[in-house]
Amino acid sequence: MFLGEYDRSLDPKGRVVLPAEHRDELGETGYITKALDQCLAIFPPEEFKEVMAKMEEYARQGIDERRSATKLSSGAHQIVPDKQGRIAIAATLREYAGLVGDVKVVGGNSRIEIWDVERWYEVHPREDQGFDPSDRALAALGI
Repeated sequence: MFLGEYDRSLDPKGRVVLPAEHRDELGETGYITKALDQCLAIFPPEEFKEVMAKMEEYARQGIDERRSATKLSSGAHQIVPDKQGRIAIAATLREYAGLVGDVKVVGGNSRIEIWDVERWYEVHPREDQGFDPSDRALAALGI
């Protein structure tokens, strides 16, 4: 599982250092692609294969679904963290997610998410960092 929230910065070459905990969980390689809410997602190889298999089935439903599947696969790149834990993020992906300087690296359970800091707080406002007491899913889990 990928957990936690970390503040990082892109270096001049468009690289970011992944948290040590995430590197350990990810292993030697992974796949980075566009995700919802204008962030990026990094998947371990097996998880990415599952996502792509689901997208292949989804793509057979129609032209819009096929276009969505193509957007996902065409934006995907294999990543290999270097000895310092840095990964290079392609310019097209940085542009999509609006990544320029400071970023948030966030554990998303089965994936790592990379967000522009301002975008992160637009989607997850600071004042909304707690849970809504009426959230039925969390209540059902006893959280």
